[in-house]
Amino acid sequence: MKESLINKFISNERFGSYENIKEYNENLLFSKKAYIPLSILEVSLKNSINSLLTLQISERWYEDETFLTKDSIKKVNDAKNILFKRGEKITKSKIIAELSFGFWVNLFKKPYANKLRTKELRKIFLNIPPKEIKTINREVLYQELNHIRNFRNRVFHYEKVLNKDSYNNIFDEIYEVLEYFDEELAEYTKSLNNE
Repeated sequence: MKESLINKFISNERFGSYENIKEYNENLLFSKKAYIPLSILEVSLKNSINSLLTLQISERWYEDETFLTKDSIKKVNDAKNILFKRGEKITKSKIIAELSFGFWVNLFKKPYANKLRTKELRKIFLNIPPKEIKTINREVLYQELNHIRNFRNRVFHYEKVLNKDSYNNIFDEIYEVLEYFDEELAEYTKSLNNE
């Protein structure tokens, strides 16, 4: 690509974090490869948590102010407002779909320590390894999911993720969390992504 096109369409500021057009292209392809595993992880997380909370709290758990923090309630209301502005019917499934990945990841933060204990986590992630193999608790899940969320946001905002030390093993990390749900789900994702 000509330098004039890079300046016009990519911008010097954005392109400045790359060594050359080859590295820019490699970053695009790396980000493209991330789409399938990120999508499957996000949808699996939403649906698994929604299933648990529907059984444990109520069909409208997302409106339960005794369960959700004020910040989470605000995000639910924001999702409803977005649907309203689009002229869409406000249904549970549309609210669940509209809530950001960050909303779901934040359910593993400290304010939920007494609400999502180990027994609940094992109902969200049916294939968590035994503690003799690896200790997986709410804090560990939050760290793992939040790291993936940061990567996801960089990918979906077209930022550089290639050659960043913190993302060297990101696909292994995503597949490991998918295995916490189910090994077949992880294998399905890998096969779709030509791993």
